[in-house]
Amino acid sequence: MISVRLRVVAAATALCALAACGTAGSGGAANANQVTFWHYYAQGIPATAKFTKDLGDIYAKAKLPKPLNSVYVPAEQLTQKVVSSAATRQGPDVFVQGGADLLQLVKAGAIADFTAQFDAFKDKAQIPDVNVIKHDGKVYGVQGFNNTTALWYNKTILDELGIAPPTTMDELNAALEKIGKKYVGIGLAGQGEQDVNAFSFITAYGFDYSKPGAAALENAFKLVGGWAEKGYVPRDAATWTPDVAFQKFAAGGMAFVVGGNWQYGNAKKTASFEYGVVPVPNGPAPAKVYQFGDNVHISAFTKDKDAAFNAVASMFLSKEGELAALEAGSMPVREDLAGTEGMKDPIYSQFNKALENGVPYLLPGFGTELTQMRKPVAEAWSSVLAGQSTPREAAANAVAAVQRAAQ
Repeated sequence: MISVRLRVVAAATALCALAACGTAGSGGAANANQVTFWHYYAQGIPATAKFTKDLGDIYAKAKLPKPLNSVYVPAEQLTQKVVSSAATRQGPDVFVQGGADLLQLVKAGAIADFTAQFDAFKDKAQIPDVNVIKHDGKVYGVQGFNNTTALWYNKTILDELGIAPPTTMDELNAALEKIGKKYVGIGLAGQGEQDVNAFSFITAYGFDYSKPGAAALENAFKLVGGWAEKGYVPRDAATWTPDVAFQKFAAGGMAFVVGGNWQYGNAKKTASFEYGVVPVPNGPAPAKVYQFGDNVHISAFTKDKDAAFNAVASMFLSKEGELAALEAGSMPVREDLAGTEGMKDPIYSQFNKALENGVPYLLPGFGTELTQMRKPVAEAWSSVLAGQSTPREAAANAVAAVQRAAQ
């Protein structure tokens, strides 16, 4: 949610305190008399629940003609539900997704070109081009906030043990050795079919999807596999999502976790210790991070594209909407909010520093095959954390699968 790009991904019970806001299962299909909004903002996390409520309040304050029907859909289900709904034209008017599925949605005819509505938007000049999602020159989405990942640390633990926040993988490894088993060393997310948590580590050892090499992957896997063998990272981290990993960090007793800026709101509400953030440490090569934010789309089957865009503009592109995202832990994209007081926060400054090595989540030069290329890398990462594969086996299998997907 700021000049850093990252997505909020989670799953929990849908909860909505707004009279104008529905819940999952309470009318998820588009209706000409309302604007239906599908999102994956987990309501079991306090800061995320507040952000969802704030979006509804902002929409209501805009006094738009149609009420908002806000519907929670688990992140892993959302894209497929939208694609399936395209055939019956019964889905949402507006929805968010993390960016990886843009080409799939365009190909399925599931999202609308809203170039005309965006060009007429009075604050268009405030939205950087990088946050306008285009395909073949047409506007298919916008990002109201930016996110990325970095290394959170428990300052209380590091101060106790005389450890400085690491800037290199060697320093991080030395820190974990010093921590030993007194505390949980580091939280890493191993679940899923994407490589968001693994990406910084594999690029720190030189891995590149355009020239996939097994040696680079093996070296990265040796590092994290060694941590798992020594107990610095729990074996069950192979089943953790990024949100689960961060929740365990926020509960205390864990020195480091790879997490996103969007977790800041949750850290402020739940952590009882001092914490800080540094970019993921570099290895022999710079540790790269994905820069992304939730892509907000209008469904191709909306019954009122103008009303749908007004919802997008009020909730995600207005000052109020972006400041709500900032409070939740993400970073605004509007040019006129770049100097806002919240952006001077030292936590956000570190995430912005991390973006010096940021790359778009939709890596340039790749198409729909990218998802299938990331999947085997993520699975190999998980298998190494779980101790199910050796680093060499995992790297070789992953690279072979990446090369097949690229053909």
